[in-house]
Amino acid sequence: MDLPAQVWLQAVANGFAIGWLYVLMALGLTFMLSMMGILQLAHGEIYMIGAYIVYYLSVPWGLDLYAAVFLSMVIMAVLGLFLEKFLFRPVQGQILPPIIVSIGLTLILTSGAVVGFGLFERSIPRLAHGSFEFLGSAVPKDRIIAVVFAVALLLLVYLFLKRSRYGQAMVASAQNRESAFLRGIDPNQMSRLAFLIACALAAAGGALAGSILELTPFMGTQPLVKGVVIIVLGGMGSLLGATVGGIILGLLDGVLPVIFSPVISSVAPLIIVIIVLLVRPQGLFGHE
Repeated sequence: MDLPAQVWLQAVANGFAIGWLYVLMALGLTFMLSMMGILQLAHGEIYMIGAYIVYYLSVPWGLDLYAAVFLSMVIMAVLGLFLEKFLFRPVQGQILPPIIVSIGLTLILTSGAVVGFGLFERSIPRLAHGSFEFLGSAVPKDRIIAVVFAVALLLLVYLFLKRSRYGQAMVASAQNRESAFLRGIDPNQMSRLAFLIACALAAAGGALAGSILELTPFMGTQPLVKGVVIIVLGGMGSLLGATVGGIILGLLDGVLPVIFSPVISSVAPLIIVIIVLLVRPQGLFGHE
């Protein structure tokens, strides 16, 4: 297929940026699943609401965009504490109740967003305007800044888990909840921390997505699905797996539509994931 280099470079740039947004979503799902054994199916709506908070803070209220992103992360982190304590902790350890709570929360938040925000699309101001010249082609600055922002968040999470006392306690609790409890680690505190971090990361991902793409009440559905696929592809509980899996899916989403029809490009990543799991059921970086 003879396409200009600019088209290929733009497709890779878009896929790489989208992939890092998927990583932020997958990391949040991984934290909650590792700490509480709950797949939070309403996490896409946290992503969506975080984006709308940034929109209203930065557009109607005129707040600096980066300050708006930070405040959105703080607000959604507080919401995460509320959700953990009052909705998910009471149903922890069960099978159907967490799913029902998640689905109900999804419907409530989506309906509330439709009523409160409307169905028409909105846009968050771009992270940056203009493009960089690379190999004779233009790469939008906002894609690069989105990737840098997401990578910075990932590094902060990594340093938190590896260097801080609370981070190491989270890792210990995720590996063996009973043993961690016997060592004096409060599992409820670790669950609160997991929800706090997960919701803050989702808000950041939604803000970056809203700056690159568009805001709608249903914008969280695809990232949620991709996030679930990523944690299965990369390996349950693996930080590296979530990162690599997110980038792979993002690049596939960016490049395949340039080569194939929309139908094939939407199905192909799932087929690739199925093939990988048939060869390595525990995921790319999971443990048997």
